[in-house]
Amino acid sequence: MNRRRLFSASLCLVIAGYAPPAYAQEPGGEATGRRVFLRLAADSGAVGHFRFTGQGQSQLVFDIPPDDPRNELLASITQPKTITRDIAGTIVSTPAEGDDERRYLIYWLGYRLAGIEEDRSLTPIQWDSIFQAAGRRAELRFTARGQPRGVQVSSEAVRPVAQSLADVLAGLALALPADSVGPTDRWRDELAVPVEGLDGSKKLVVVEVSYRLTELQVEPGGVKAHIEFDGAPVRIGDDSGEVTGKYFGESVFSVDGGRYEQVMAIANLEIKWKDSSGLPPSRTILEWRGQLVRR
Repeated sequence: MNRRRLFSASLCLVIAGYAPPAYAQEPGGEATGRRVFLRLAADSGAVGHFRFTGQGQSQLVFDIPPDDPRNELLASITQPKTITRDIAGTIVSTPAEGDDERRYLIYWLGYRLAGIEEDRSLTPIQWDSIFQAAGRRAELRFTARGQPRGVQVSSEAVRPVAQSLADVLAGLALALPADSVGPTDRWRDELAVPVEGLDGSKKLVVVEVSYRLTELQVEPGGVKAHIEFDGAPVRIGDDSGEVTGKYFGESVFSVDGGRYEQVMAIANLEIKWKDSSGLPPSRTILEWRGQLVRR
């Protein structure tokens, strides 16, 4: 996989692990043959400025002949849909509550949601007014190995922002290995990509992901772990459909900083719905892209 091409085409994320190794290489060299223990940092302090992006492009398809008169009746709900969520914020690490818990505070710098009719009336200026009235802060919780545990806000007014961030995080491959790893080592985990069901409700497609540490790079800012991952969907959480497809991407983790520098993931899925509530047999074709970038 061409890492530079993949990153230039897509998307990225935050949070990571700590294990300062005694590398003798000059900056820019590869630290081959070494092993590292990847964990999110537990110390308090500023983590950095991040941008989170999630984009879902979906189309509902009914398995009926092209000349079936029902095609015209169903035309309005088979139009392709695109929903894009962009969140920018500053993240601060807070003291850990336990060995397996990492807590962060994010302060919104900006938020944009496009593709949902009812939200188009909210301009950036209006969102800024909401932030001033309700606050800009949310709490992020992760395991020490990077799995998201939720996003919490103190006001319902900013819950759409928190939900958008939670959806992006849920679909990103953030799981770190249980033990120390070296180049070419692999580990596995699961994540859940959010999709929309036939009735408009949110569904979660569970994806089994295989990770591989491709290289450890010694850079001026410290040692960076380059990780590639791929996988396939195994089920929908509520068993409402059969899903096929693929999931892939890559990430860069700061070993010394205990955080992700970038994460990019793409999921191409096809869901064959089991219960269409009297409608003809149907499928949803979905391309989901998620990204986290530290700026």
